[in-house]
Amino acid sequence: MRLKEFITDKTILKTLGYAVLLIVVLIWFTLFILSRYTNQGENFPTPNLKGLTIRQVEALAVDRDFRYEIEDSVFRKNVVPGTILFQNPAFGHKIKPNRLIHITIASFTPEQVEVPKLTDVSIRQARELLESKGFALGDILFHPSEFDDLVLEQNHGGLALAPGSRLPNGSVIDLVVGKKMFGGETIIPELKKLPLSIARDILRSRSLTTGSIIYDPAVRTLEDSLKAVIWKQVPTHDSLSHVMPGLSVDLWLKIDTQSPDSTSLKTTSN
Repeated sequence: MRLKEFITDKTILKTLGYAVLLIVVLIWFTLFILSRYTNQGENFPTPNLKGLTIRQVEALAVDRDFRYEIEDSVFRKNVVPGTILFQNPAFGHKIKPNRLIHITIASFTPEQVEVPKLTDVSIRQARELLESKGFALGDILFHPSEFDDLVLEQNHGGLALAPGSRLPNGSVIDLVVGKKMFGGETIIPELKKLPLSIARDILRSRSLTTGSIIYDPAVRTLEDSLKAVIWKQVPTHDSLSHVMPGLSVDLWLKIDTQSPDSTSLKTTSN
């Protein structure tokens, strides 16, 4: 068959016409199904969920036709616990019906964070460590020391704070920082047979600092440490020798076997 006859053949033209029509119908049907499936043209701005409670979000989800999922909980001061802090998509973003919105709520209790070791580092490093862990730097008390701007103690609520202990996120930690003192001399006091708390106060009153604290192996519990007394100190007491303020005094402690309780028991038994 020649090309001219092929092009003008009515059967072939009719077949091509049907094929084109079928393709057009298939394209239209596909677009129609997609528009129905994706709710094309049906969208609304994301409602503002910030500050709402979960119960309020549930009611709004039914009314506005969206779903929600609690993604995380974060503690924030001055924020009502249980209310929404963040949402994704953000408020005002166009969404389609039945869209999932991720929310973050305010926690009822702050996260417990491990306290870092802040002693024996500079005040600048200690500040950076505190901020990286989510703690707040409280009072900075300067104390005479041979090491300038070195953190000597870390405290919370007026009590010594051990590294590795846990505090609520955002807790305030106070620091005792060494400061070189010029002029003046002091005497190393006699600290034997004294508990640690009293020895520290005496050292502070003499412009001296507490150095290493070494407990006897028999001291195993907090109660044991409270009963322990100093049996050795370095440098030792010398009423004739004068030292510069800020000197550190290392202390060794053990349980006092001559405590009032043990003495009274001996007297009673006799």
